[in-house]
Parts: sequence; structure tokens; C-alpha cells
Amino acid sequence: MFLSTFKMLAFTLFASLTPTLVRAIGQTNCVATEASPSTFAIFQQGQPSTILLSADEWQGVQLAATDLSSDIEKVTGLRPTLANSSDQSPSHPIIVGTLGKSSLIDRVVNATDLNISSIEGQWESFMTAIVDHPIPGVETAYVIVGSDKRGTIYALYEHSEQIGVSPWYWWADVPIKAARSEILVTSCSHGPPSVKYRGIFLNDEQPSLQNWAMEKFTNGTGAALTGSPFNHFFYTKLYELLLRMKANYLWPAQWSSAFAVDDSENQRLADVYGIVMGTSHEEPMARSTPVEWNLFGSGDWNYTTNSANIYQFWVDGVERAKPYETLYTVGMRGAGDLPLSETTNIDLLEKVVADQRQILTDIFPNVSVETIPRNLNSRREIWVWGGIMIGPAHDR
Repeated sequence: MFLSTFKMLAFTLFASLTPTLVRAIGQTNCVATEASPSTFAIFQQGQPSTILLSADEWQGVQLAATDLSSDIEKVTGLRPTLANSSDQSPSHPIIVGTLGKSSLIDRVVNATDLNISSIEGQWESFMTAIVDHPIPGVETAYVIVGSDKRGTIYALYEHSEQIGVSPWYWWADVPIKAARSEILVTSCSHGPPSVKYRGIFLNDEQPSLQNWAMEKFTNGTGAALTGSPFNHFFYTKLYELLLRMKANYLWPAQWSSAFAVDDSENQRLADVYGIVMGTSHEEPMARSTPVEWNLFGSGDWNYTTNSANIYQFWVDGVERAKPYETLYTVGMRGAGDLPLSETTNIDLLEKVVADQRQILTDIFPNVSVETIPRNLNSRREIWVWGGIMIGPAHDR
């Protein structure tokens, strides 16, 4: 990858995702600079520790563990082995797992009385500890425990960053300082984030990012229905970057693109990696608008005159997204990202949101709709309609 190509990424940030090695407030270092009784060598005298995780672990955690193994190789020249818990147990491994998902971590906790109370039941949290005799045949291990899937993934990428692999190593060609002769780690932890959903919007991606993606990730031909180059080869690179940056949320490209249609793997792999998918302010209910509407919709994009067809369009979007972690955009904009009609605006928007709530209630019958993540973007005209002037921009 060339640095110049990264400059084409036009990201609108929802949260500050600064690519530095500065620790967050209250976050402890996992990598130590000097040996002590409280440190553990995961690479020493030319020997990397085996990374041990169970076969029943989240697939996204297994992918991140593979990346950690690769990152250790980048800085030491030697790649740690990834082993399944059923394999012969190494003497000083890194043991990785998610509470309630990994049978290996459950065994460790039960066998050692490891205190996990600080992260149990928490959102996206992790802890590490040096544990003696965690499982039969293992003398000492460095144990990495996540409270949930992303908690474990963030723990692994945190170690990657602290040993010297920037989250931007691929996208921005950040150099990696290699030739480390020793990597020492110590107990560390990180609690739940202050902002639950943190991510980016691939906004105004045409032509720069779109042309670059067509060159780098396709054979010159985009998706069959839209021509979009944003396939799973592109998105998995982006998912990895987001997770390395401790983000978890993405609004995908929308200009001449339809995320779930352009490549059937896009949506599934987002969930595998651990990315919560959403859609932009003008794309309700997990559907690309206007691209998908132009492909599959019927009639005008007008809820006053065509509500039945639009309602079913939204039902289909939620049904498609149901198996995956999704944050649903609710509300409605007019065609072309314009305001709704001023003569019907308030009553119509109330009906739209009520209908969308009913769709979620019907499709998730055993779940309180209040627990389903939703996002309402109140555009400028809604404030104006409500009688609140917001300065010179109010007439846009």
C-alpha cells in the first residue's frame, strides 16, 4: 500500500480515533520494558510463546489471534504457533479466550479461581494475568480474557500496538520497528468504553476512494447490479483497521453502492469480525437508499402515497440484517437526501418512526424493542419545523 492512496480516504468521524501509542486514561500498559517478578516473556532467546485458544472461540477472536501471531513475527522475525486447546499443551503459552464462549477460558477460571469480577458482564472489556498451572501440562501462562467478543479482540490488538505494530501499518504504511530480542508482558486491564458505539462513515467516497478500490480490489469490474468496487476484500481490511483502533461501528459506502447486495460476504463478515453495521442518515432500516430502492423498490420514495411498498422494503432490510449485529437508522429523508414535504413533515415523520418500531417489534418478537440499538438523525429542517432556529444554516 502506498501512503498516497490513504490520503484518498474521506472519513467522516463519529468519534475520535487517533492513531497514537498514548494509552487511554486509566488504561494500564500490557507490555513491560524491564523484567521483574511480575512480567512474563512471550518472546525470549529466539522462542515465541505458543498462542493457545479453543476451537469453540469466536471466529473473530481467532482472526485477531492470527493477526497477533503475524505482528509478533513482524517485530521479532519469528512467528508464534497458534494451537487448539486439544493439542499438546506448551509449557509457557499465551492463553486467549472469551468468558462464556471459550471452553478453554472456562477451564482456566474454574481450575485457578482467577478473579474475573472486574470484567464479567461488562461491555468490550478485558483483563490479563500471569497464571500458574492454568491447565494440566502448563507450568505458567499469560492469560488474556475478554468479557465479550470485542473485548478479547481489543485485548489482542492492544498487545499488537504496544509491541510496535500501528493500527495504520497497512493503510498508511506506518513503519514497524523490528529486531526485538525480547517481549515482556504484565497484567493489565481495560474496562468498558465511555462511548458505546464508535465508528466512521465512508462519506463522499466517489470518485477518489471508489476509483482506488476498483483498482486495488477488483479485476476492473465492480458488483453485478451496481458496479461498486466495495467488496469483502476491501471491507475486511477496513474492519481490521476499525478493530485495531477500538472502533466497532460502520456506515458503509453509499454512492452507487449497496453494501449487502454488492457482495454477499460483506454483511456476514462484518459480524464475524465484530463490526456493528449501520446505515447513513438517509438510509433507514439497514437498506441502501436510493440505490437499493431503485433496484428493488416499487413506486415513488414517498411515504404519504406509497407507504405499503416502502414498509415492505424496510421489513426486508431488517429480515436480512436480523442474524447480524446491527444498529438501525430510523426516520426518513426525502429522495436525494432532501427534507420531507413541509406540509406533512411532523405527522409523517411520527408515523414513519412508529411504523419502523412496529417492524422491529414484529421481527424480534422475543426482544424488547427498547434494547434494539437505533439511531435517529434529526436533520436541520426538523429543528426548524419545531420552531427552533439554528442560525444561518437553518434554511438549507
